[in-house]
Amino acid sequence: MKPLALSFLKSAAQYSDLPPDNGFEIIIAGYSNVGKSSLINAIANIKNLAKCSKTPGRTQLFNIFTLDEKRRLMDLPGYGFAKVPGKSRQLWEARLTEYLSIRQCLKGVMIITDIRRGLRPLDIDLIEFCHQYELPLCIILNKADKLSKQACLQAKQIICDTLDIDSSLVIVTSCSKRTGIDKTISQLLLWLKR
Repeated sequence: MKPLALSFLKSAAQYSDLPPDNGFEIIIAGYSNVGKSSLINAIANIKNLAKCSKTPGRTQLFNIFTLDEKRRLMDLPGYGFAKVPGKSRQLWEARLTEYLSIRQCLKGVMIITDIRRGLRPLDIDLIEFCHQYELPLCIILNKADKLSKQACLQAKQIICDTLDIDSSLVIVTSCSKRTGIDKTISQLLLWLKR
C-alpha cells in the first residue's frame, strides 16, 4: 500500500489556532514515548516528518499534518507527561476535552500504546470519552518488535476481550519493521473518505 502523502501544516497551542472545522480529521493520541511520531513518519514513509524525542512530554502542542486541503491528522500532545507542571497538564486536558466534544470534522481517534504496557488509565479515560461522544476508535499496539509473535497475539486478544471490540480495530504495529503499517493506513483512509 502507498504511504500517505502527509505534509506538516502547523502546530497549534489552543483550539482557536486549529484549522477551520470542516473536512475530515483524525487524531493520534497516547502516552508520551509510545511512538506516535514514529508511527506518523512510518505511514508517510518520511523519516523526520514528525519530530521524535527521547524526552517524554516534549510535544505539548497539537501538531497538524495534511493529506490535502480537506483531510488532516492531528498529533496530540502525549498525555501522562511527568515533567510538566500540574497547571499545564490541566490546561492541556481542558483543551483536549473542548476539542473532542465540539470538533465536527473529527472522523476517528487512534490511540497508540506500547504493546508491552497495554492500556493505561488515561487510555481508558479517552476510550470512554470516545464511546460517550460516539467517536470511531482504533487501538494501535506499537513496538511489536519488542515481543515475540505469540506475546503480541496475546496482548491483542487481551485488548479485544477487555474492550469487547472487533479485532480489526486493534492493530499490532512496529514502525522499525513496518509491521501493521499498511493496516493502519487502510484504517486512516477508511475514516478520511467519510
